[in-house]
Amino acid sequence: MLPEKKNKTEFMPKLIFLTLGRFEIRKDNTDAYIPSSRSTKLWDLFKFLMANKRTGMPPEIILENLYPNESYENPKNTLQNLVYRLRKLLSDENVFSDYRCNILFTNGCYSLDFSDDICLDTDIFEQYIQKADLYKHESIQKTVDYYEKAIALYRGDYFPELLYEDWVIPKRNYYRRLYIQAVNELLGIYKQKKAFDDSIRVCEKAIQIEPYEEDFNITFMESLIGKGKISEARKHYGYITGLLYKQFGIKPTPEMQSIYHLLKNDTNRSKEKSLNIEFDENENRNGAFYCDPNTFRSLFIIEKRRNERTNDSVLPVSFSIDEGNNSVSSQSETVVFDEFRRFLVKSLRKGDVVTTWKNSQLLVLLPKIDNKGIRVISDRIIKQFQCNENHSDIEIKVSVHPFLP
Repeated sequence: MLPEKKNKTEFMPKLIFLTLGRFEIRKDNTDAYIPSSRSTKLWDLFKFLMANKRTGMPPEIILENLYPNESYENPKNTLQNLVYRLRKLLSDENVFSDYRCNILFTNGCYSLDFSDDICLDTDIFEQYIQKADLYKHESIQKTVDYYEKAIALYRGDYFPELLYEDWVIPKRNYYRRLYIQAVNELLGIYKQKKAFDDSIRVCEKAIQIEPYEEDFNITFMESLIGKGKISEARKHYGYITGLLYKQFGIKPTPEMQSIYHLLKNDTNRSKEKSLNIEFDENENRNGAFYCDPNTFRSLFIIEKRRNERTNDSVLPVSFSIDEGNNSVSSQSETVVFDEFRRFLVKSLRKGDVVTTWKNSQLLVLLPKIDNKGIRVISDRIIKQFQCNENHSDIEIKVSVHPFLP
């Protein structure tokens, strides 16, 4: 087991320079201090020294990197003047009042020197990632925790306000690469754990920072699919493929196309599931198929057309409670009718069809049954229904129709 060592930079220092995203200075985790835009030239010098804080920089190198399009008769004097103004600026800023933050000149080189309670977010960022990598084979939870801390520190590109400065680009690419690797490592762990909610949360922030990173977008859609959010995944697929084509003329890669096929398959499965649920809810699994009159009429026409080739007739059968039967009171007639309807449906085959016709009759379609068979079936059903002592006096009329009544 790896020893757990406490490092002073593992916890937020009292003063931190934020460079990953807009340059800010935070004191005791309070509101950010944002340097004034009126002193841009001086703050650019400060940023350059901060980026190279472990290396002393000669005046010529500093001026060449910061002001490549300007020429100076006396570079040393020019830089001395800038350094003097920067030192004064730092001493006047209240944010530095309790801390040591000096510009040193040693052996012909300038360097930035500050106390231990001042730290850079890039240092903490790298240390968190190193910790996460160190615990990979020891503790997955600690690995996750350190990756989460690292990506939380990364708010965007290194010094984004210095977008076109050549000296920034190598470091910007380096930290960007570390960030992408850390996010992908974390997402890989969440994928193995099927932690779709965590994966979606990480992807949403990562895509805001790196919108064109394909792996982030693919994992985001896979996680949405894992949560059953097919519609959201489909919308994001349309958004990201459209964005990539509009910005760069890039068509979906094979990896991105695999998401499309996954979405397509899930959509088809969802439709099938929806249809199955719909039929399951409405279909009588035991006995005949009970439907509304319009559906019955359509099924009758289909059966009639089918039988035209064999010259067979289709004979709908009607069942009705004899209205002249004195044993059935007007109050109980509806109850008896409903009981017989349920009994009739249950007694017939699955391929038979039943509907309530004009609220007083039950109409039945018995495919491939002739007149004789109809009589045998109807007599059997009526006798079985009348076996119940509550129904023994009920008279039921049966009629056969060569067409719908």
